Amino acid sequence: MFPARTFQTKLIEDDSERKTIKKNFLQTVIHKVKDYIVLFLETSSIHGLNHLVVVGRHPFEVFLWLFMVIISVFGTVILSKTTWSRYQSSPTVVSMDRDMFAWNTTFPCITLCPTKKLDPTKLTNYIRNANATDPDELREFITALAKANFENFNTVPYYHEISPDRYLELILSLAPPFAPSLTIGASGINLQIEPTITEMGLCYAINSKVAVYNSPKYRAANRWDIVTTKNFTFFVHPLDGEVFAQLNNISSSYEVYIHGPLEVPDISTKRHYADENYYMKIYVTAMTVYTSPEAAKLSVAQRRCRFLHENSLKHNSVYTYNMCRMECRLRLCLKYCKCVPFFYRNGKEKICDVEGMQCLAKYKDDLIKLRTKDGRKVSCECLPICDDVNYIVQSHALHEWFLGTFFQWGIVTYPRMRYRRDIIFGFTDVLVAVGGMAGLFLGCSVLSFMEIVYFLTLRLFWYTRRG
Repeated sequence: MFPARTFQTKLIEDDSERKTIKKNFLQTVIHKVKDYIVLFLETSSIHGLNHLVVVGRHPFEVFLWLFMVIISVFGTVILSKTTWSRYQSSPTVVSMDRDMFAWNTTFPCITLCPTKKLDPTKLTNYIRNANATDPDELREFITALAKANFENFNTVPYYHEISPDRYLELILSLAPPFAPSLTIGASGINLQIEPTITEMGLCYAINSKVAVYNSPKYRAANRWDIVTTKNFTFFVHPLDGEVFAQLNNISSSYEVYIHGPLEVPDISTKRHYADENYYMKIYVTAMTVYTSPEAAKLSVAQRRCRFLHENSLKHNSVYTYNMCRMECRLRLCLKYCKCVPFFYRNGKEKICDVEGMQCLAKYKDDLIKLRTKDGRKVSCECLPICDDVNYIVQSHALHEWFLGTFFQWGIVTYPRMRYRRDIIFGFTDVLVAVGGMAGLFLGCSVLSFMEIVYFLTLRLFWYTRRG
């Protein structure tokens, strides 16, 4: 009566068969996964897991054991996370060494900045050949520019005939010669006087390992490499007795900064001033902080200090704390006035002209102290250097001297202790602590974790192959 529809019937039957096969396959996979999980829970050495799959247990018992296992895992994870956070944030301790005869002390480094910034003969010749509209105005501008720093940018008069890009080159070309004689109260020591560009202008460093990175020659060559062929550091020992160095016949009055060999002075560093024809004597003692080889292997965030080569600065080849602060000032200059002072090592930033320096003068206190007007500290994120030496002045004498301008500095009293940055909580302690908590809460060990790896890899492979 009705025509046969064999083709449609065949399609329906095939579709039903495929659904049946698919359903059977899915049920088989679910069954195998369930059996494999039960196998793991029954045989695992982690306490409490076997109670979840024991035959005949009341559902309330299973829920109770599941709750206890979850609580135990939670306790293990929370306490392990706390232990790991401690390892990442404060694994070091600063302790004291008291055997003063077991180490050498770095002889104090100095940076001497003459107050006479220009050679009168060079300046006169430059003005004569400059074809300036007003020579007196040019002389006044160059004289003020040579002494310009964050403390007196407001004293630089307006002048627009010299490009800001030439400011530093001009000041260096007109600098007077600096050639005092250097004597050292120890045999076989030959220290060099290294010219270096600072926030106070052109200065000269002795016994410094980092002054070379701001020397005029290093900057002019556009170098960014680590210098390894010079910069000998002078060390002294308590058995050496009183050791001093002396600069004779300094050509002008000066300001001197005393610091460690791995540091440079900045505008906020304490200074000592001596006028011409005065003899200044400064004797210091040292306070040394050094980092053990084990602590040196930690990351910067863990030990909270940086070594010289761990440089994060964009305008310096090496890292020091004060160089980091200088770069922080540089960023503030860009923020406040959209330019940077001429004495900084420049990238692609605009160098401040006179208007820019007058703008910086409005923020004098902020830039020098690195604090905002409301007293909040500027976030520079500067870490101390890992091997540092600070010097404490023990005696300071200044008196007139008819033979010229002299400066003497040295060490009389040697430090009786030094500070050592060392590991107090290492990676082994982390493993012990985490393992102890895993054993306390779950009763497991290293073999228990290996069981998990085994069940997720080799055992799983053979289980699936067995079909």
